[in-house]
Amino acid sequence: MQQTRAEYHLILTHARPADCASFYACHARAIMSLSLILSDALMLTAAALAALLVRRLALGPLDSGLQHWLPPYIAVYLLVYAARRLYPAVGLGLIAEFRSLTLTTTLVTLILASLSFLTRTTSGLSRLIFVLTWFASLAFVPAGRVFTRTLLARLGWWGEPAAIIGPYQQALRAAERYRASPKIGLRPALIFTPLDPSSPPDDDLPVYALRDMHRVPQLAHIHTALILYQSLEELPQLRERYQDTFQRVILIRDGDNGLNLCGMSVREYGGLLSFEIHHNLLDRAAQTEKRLIDLLGSGLGLILISPLLALVALLIKITSPGPVFYRQQRLGKDGRVIQMLKFRTMHVNADQVLKSFLENNPHMREEWDRYQKLRGDPRITPIGGCLRRFSIDELPQLWNVLTGEMSLVGPRPIMLNQAGIYGPTLKHYQRVLPGMTGLWQISGRNQATFSQRATFDHHYVMNWSVWLDIYILAKTVFVVLKHDGAC
Repeated sequence: MQQTRAEYHLILTHARPADCASFYACHARAIMSLSLILSDALMLTAAALAALLVRRLALGPLDSGLQHWLPPYIAVYLLVYAARRLYPAVGLGLIAEFRSLTLTTTLVTLILASLSFLTRTTSGLSRLIFVLTWFASLAFVPAGRVFTRTLLARLGWWGEPAAIIGPYQQALRAAERYRASPKIGLRPALIFTPLDPSSPPDDDLPVYALRDMHRVPQLAHIHTALILYQSLEELPQLRERYQDTFQRVILIRDGDNGLNLCGMSVREYGGLLSFEIHHNLLDRAAQTEKRLIDLLGSGLGLILISPLLALVALLIKITSPGPVFYRQQRLGKDGRVIQMLKFRTMHVNADQVLKSFLENNPHMREEWDRYQKLRGDPRITPIGGCLRRFSIDELPQLWNVLTGEMSLVGPRPIMLNQAGIYGPTLKHYQRVLPGMTGLWQISGRNQATFSQRATFDHHYVMNWSVWLDIYILAKTVFVVLKHDGAC
């Protein structure tokens, strides 16, 4: 322990700002935080301007005094965001960040609105503008953050430098994984390995022997370490060894690909380390909450889009012989068979068309077996292709949601003959209502294999939260507009 502290002191003594590889390497965390602060300020301003515009179009001009009350109000939001550790929010997780942003924005809005109207400090400000600004902020602020991270990641300006400590090959795999996902916010800058490196270090990702840590001056500007461990028994020793060298120590384990601990919390019972598992979707209160959201969303949705539904029904009837709607048997909750409702997008003799097509094009059999879909599917009608492109054919399933056979968000309903190829996660699929949209739809759709689809569904069931549903619904809109993975 004394040796580790001495080595760190030696590093700080010899390192100078000039030792930094770049300005960004020295100030990465500050740059990320300032970028998000600027994004939040712009999005809050845009939300207020949008609210003012809607108010003016609906009820006429209003002297809102926007230039007077908006700057201090935005400053309050930013200060509270900072207090909630939302800058730069590295390691928080997308869903957790969205949840914290939503709750914080709502709480600050309620407090400011109450204080403003009780003290009459904004007599010229419309209550409608307050409500509209809050509503727009819930969408604008998270969207601005996603755009900011994506843009800076593409420019190579997102992610604080981190040291990876562990066996050489494992450290390289970890580095590649973090480099492949720059929006996580951690950028591998160098590797320390217990043994001599098996290959010479390069300028892109230098590799050093662990015993030479005190001779690496750029370590003074790296405050985060990713340390590979083999067993839980190592954790106390690793914590003691590195807690005085790095501000933040993140322990990772090679081989835990896809391991997700959402829905699990670390507890201590009688001095024993324990992981408590929460099956949120199996909780009755959570099921009631999800059902209320489904009823509200499907009911309002059917009312609002009824003119569109009528128009699509008319187009289908005119352009293709056969019924307007297509009812297909799918596997639902608890193994029950449901009649999933869709606009008909295929010819009435679709099964015969598919069989004949695969017989005449055997090279397409592999694609069908792997994805259970075909690009350029010969069964699809001309109007059906357009409906599928924008997922309009799925809208009648709002009726399935309203009647309790489906949910707005959940595992995509599988066909009865797909149960055998779904895999061991079928039991998790059958625990919940299937959904109109889900993780599979926003994660590649046609580009994801059927086994990956089952993995997405399992992840959703085990890690459900109302915030995950809201995130999936919001991202579904963007996926549909981008035609990402559309049929």
